[in-house]
Amino acid sequence: MSDVRGEDAVVAIEGSRRVDMTGEWCTSLDFGDGRNTIAPRDVDWGRTLTVDQLNQERSEVAKKRQRTNKPIDARKQAEKRARRDERKAAEAQAKQQAARRRQLKTALIVVAGIAAVVVVGVLLYPRLVPQELPGVISPRNEGRTHVSSDESVDYATATPTSGPHSAGAPRCGVLDQQLPPELAVHALEHGSVVIWYQPELGGDEVGELRAIVGRFDDRVILSPNGQLDQPIVATAWNRLKPYEPGDPELEEFIETYRGRGPESVRCAY
Repeated sequence: MSDVRGEDAVVAIEGSRRVDMTGEWCTSLDFGDGRNTIAPRDVDWGRTLTVDQLNQERSEVAKKRQRTNKPIDARKQAEKRARRDERKAAEAQAKQQAARRRQLKTALIVVAGIAAVVVVGVLLYPRLVPQELPGVISPRNEGRTHVSSDESVDYATATPTSGPHSAGAPRCGVLDQQLPPELAVHALEHGSVVIWYQPELGGDEVGELRAIVGRFDDRVILSPNGQLDQPIVATAWNRLKPYEPGDPELEEFIETYRGRGPESVRCAY
């Protein structure tokens, strides 16, 4: 098949019949003199082209085919694959690092939450579960009804820790005369601690008790009690413990049980 040349030759593509549509070029009969011309398969059959234009398009298609069939550079392809693999590896590593950061953040939040719960528990535990000293007795709770100020109550012990009591409340601090038990129970109801001691204790021992009471500014009462079987008995609401003179735990008893009555009422000295 030969090319058709000539600037004045015009190919009226529209209306020409197509032959051999399987290749890159299609054949058409257009001149009426039996000569063949060829055109690219993707030519716009509605255009009118000169033969030179048609041959130019054919040349461009041939160049394009040569570029397409250009041998593959194995080295460049390998470099390209290596860059692609490096990019994928970097993306995978970034995802793993992000996942580890999320896990670490979650772990830190969990640890912080546990630490916060522990701290709150340590702070609230003494209030929710009051401390108890070893050996402290918890007598039966006999209630806390009031009686008139001139009415006496028959208590089962010389150191009552609950039960009916006087409507009046005593002053706190060091007393030289024995405190009536009806007033003592009312003081315990207000959260005071009453320290009873045998009147026959020596002056030094009583002086030590006075010094202990003097370290507190309210809600502690020191009173003699002639009905005691032990030298010293410390009482709080529904709590009591006997002590020997000089026992350092007596002050701890005051610190532990002061303010733990059913009512919280200051009792200044």
